[in-house]
Amino acid sequence: MAGLTREVTPGVTQGRGRREVGLGAALLVCGLLSGVLAGPAVNALGGTPADKLFWTGSRITAFLAYLAVTGSVCYGLAMTSGILDVLVGKVVSFELHQDLSFAGLTLGIAHAILLLGDAKSGYDSLGLLFVPGSSAYRQIPIAAGQLAAWFILLVIVGFYLRGLMGVRLWRVTHMFSTLAFVLVTGHGLFSGTDSSNDLIWWAYVALGLLVVFLFAYRVFNRGARAGRPQRPGV
Repeated sequence: MAGLTREVTPGVTQGRGRREVGLGAALLVCGLLSGVLAGPAVNALGGTPADKLFWTGSRITAFLAYLAVTGSVCYGLAMTSGILDVLVGKVVSFELHQDLSFAGLTLGIAHAILLLGDAKSGYDSLGLLFVPGSSAYRQIPIAAGQLAAWFILLVIVGFYLRGLMGVRLWRVTHMFSTLAFVLVTGHGLFSGTDSSNDLIWWAYVALGLLVVFLFAYRVFNRGARAGRPQRPGV
């Protein structure tokens, strides 16, 4: 039995501790936000007329999709710039980055499909929801959101094929996530009916500035990161 004893590396134990703390903090924040927002959200849906339920559901899932996409982009930029190295472990960071992308795409698809149930949306075919330029209403901003969905799908496929694609090609395709964020921000600002709300508008501004900051930090600290060991596939 003595020969089966495994030596525990202090660095590994410390890394696991950071992952547990980071994951626990994230779950705590999500729980608190859910508790705070659950009541108002239920009340808002309860007061929504029956003919606007699909439209309201589509608006909610759209903003949730935007938050998920933004979170994924921020995580990716923070990982490659080294900001997250001290806060959370590498495995948790990468998996959350991937899961947020998938959640953003799933919520975005739900946002589009819910429009089929709204008589005033003008969509009567599932295929039209995902064809850029097919909308007669605010064609360019709507097309931006549709293109963003395809770009996010490309990034997600890249997650699973990065072993076959190679690091360089994977990084090139992964840049589409930042482009998707730009497109989906434009989609929300110029096609969403909620962008006139001050809270929503400032949320777009704040999250946009956060992404710009993380992108700039990554670019200007690339030289400092060159000598550090890189994560596999990142």
